[in-house]
Amino acid sequence: MQTERIAAKTGDDGYTDIIGGKRLPKDHPIIECLGTIDELNAFLGDAKAASKNTAAAEVINTIQKDLYTIMGAIAGSSGASGSNRTSGSLGAEGLDVDRLDALIGELESKLPPLNAFTVPGANPVSAKLHIARAVCRRAERRLSSLGGETAAIIPYINRLSDLLFLLAESAQ
Repeated sequence: MQTERIAAKTGDDGYTDIIGGKRLPKDHPIIECLGTIDELNAFLGDAKAASKNTAAAEVINTIQKDLYTIMGAIAGSSGASGSNRTSGSLGAEGLDVDRLDALIGELESKLPPLNAFTVPGANPVSAKLHIARAVCRRAERRLSSLGGETAAIIPYINRLSDLLFLLAESAQ
């Protein structure tokens, strides 16, 4: 079994490959969006590894899988690969916004009402989740800048940042 090389040197020219063999400049808005979501996924992995709360770790693990689905959808969008998807259909299937809403409601019911700004850094896990939340907000801005097909993903990412805030608060 032959595996693909990690250090293939194909990015040395300032371009990178995405789904379908299309090459985009590394500063292309799609690549910026994918990189931000990848960064979010890495920060979530850091928070998950630091957390002793198995329920929170399971939630984070599910989110990380969703983020891979989202990245695949963005990389395979018509703006990226020239496919003929219908506008608004990108990534909508399989992204359970209702699941995030339910988790948000559950966490909100357990936390006291907020009456002041939260200063991140109460403990390492909470701080890591707040970093992930901030990166999630940037991912939302990157998605918004792409427009078109990515509009179906934005509600998920928007709820995700709220959920990450609440997870950070509940980790205190």
